[in-house]
Amino acid sequence: MKDGREVLLTSDTSGESWSVAMWDPLTGSMLSQFRNASPIASNSLQLLKDSYLLGADATKPRIHIWPVNSQVPVANLRLTTPGKVSALSCTSCGTYISAAVDEKVFIWQTSTGKLLKTLARHYQAVTCLKFSSDGSHLATAGQDGLVFIYSVARVINDYQEARPLHGFSDHTLGVKGIYFGAFGARCRIVTVSLDRTARIYDANSGVQLLTLIFDVPLTSVCLDKRECSMFVGCINGHIRQFDLRNPPRGREHHVPGDKEEKGIFFKGHTSSVNNLSVSIDCITLLSGSADGNVNIWNIPSCQVIRSIQHKGGITNALFVPHYANFNVNVLKPKLLVKPLQRIVNEDNGILEIVKCGEDDLLNPQDFFQESGEYSGNIELEKKLSESRAEIERLKKINSEMFKYGVKCLLHKK
Repeated sequence: MKDGREVLLTSDTSGESWSVAMWDPLTGSMLSQFRNASPIASNSLQLLKDSYLLGADATKPRIHIWPVNSQVPVANLRLTTPGKVSALSCTSCGTYISAAVDEKVFIWQTSTGKLLKTLARHYQAVTCLKFSSDGSHLATAGQDGLVFIYSVARVINDYQEARPLHGFSDHTLGVKGIYFGAFGARCRIVTVSLDRTARIYDANSGVQLLTLIFDVPLTSVCLDKRECSMFVGCINGHIRQFDLRNPPRGREHHVPGDKEEKGIFFKGHTSSVNNLSVSIDCITLLSGSADGNVNIWNIPSCQVIRSIQHKGGITNALFVPHYANFNVNVLKPKLLVKPLQRIVNEDNGILEIVKCGEDDLLNPQDFFQESGEYSGNIELEKKLSESRAEIERLKKINSEMFKYGVKCLLHKK
């Protein structure tokens, strides 16, 4: 349970005193440390529901897991991966964990550790992974400039091939940041790249809504909770704000640069901005840079409220809800975590997951399909098409027999 407050989670490239730290955004004081591990890789720090903290090791093929109320990792639980993780994400409910290793993406079920699917659509290393707010979709982006959107239900279904719903190849250089908006499958997806462009897509239709062209390469992106303002981190340390409530008339827009002195700038970093996050009240902006500083900004004034210095470049910085489990003495986790499989087990058979609440159990309509179509079984569809072809063949034979019979009767002397 959360109390409405938020805290900060940060990590850097040094990992000397701690791997992950928790901070109070109002005072800048450290609330907790998570130790006994190596530095955490970029875009690889995730809160697993309200019970555990996940962080991918930057040098070894494993994922560290801490109870949220303890500085020490979970004993007798090793989350080993097929290789060094370059990006990590998990669903908001904690059901699935996804990790990128080189150009492949792996999806596990948390409660069993079963490797459900391996996605291999990228040609170069995957840099970004994001689940949608409801966990129904997964977005991937890589150094090859490609962006894919997957339906999680279709991907983990044994009868379906791991094909993306949409694929975008508009970026000409590597994608460095991706934002998956709210509203599940009908949300907007924002990507930024070293090719100096930020692109906004409709996740449902796959249509590109807007392209923003900047004067410098882009390294991170974030939207506020209302999705009215977009914040873009640049390689020169500047942060740009763009108002989505007043979009340009065309689908392509050149954003004025530093020399033109137009637009809203946040200037406080001396190196590339690797991480951006906005508080739930849309007043505070959090930024982490390769210069080793985490800045807390007041968005209306564009001024730095507080700066937290680290010993190395920032790899992760994000706002998370302040859960009650952060302060309990004895943690009672709401989900089970098992060691991760490194290969797909063919003997596991079909896995069917039914997710519903107490109210859904009393609604009989939820247990009946409105449509007679079932797209999950390719073999059944194949048999159906063969049966239809056989029916057409028999109809043709019957028609020929009828014509022959009529001909014989009419010409009979």
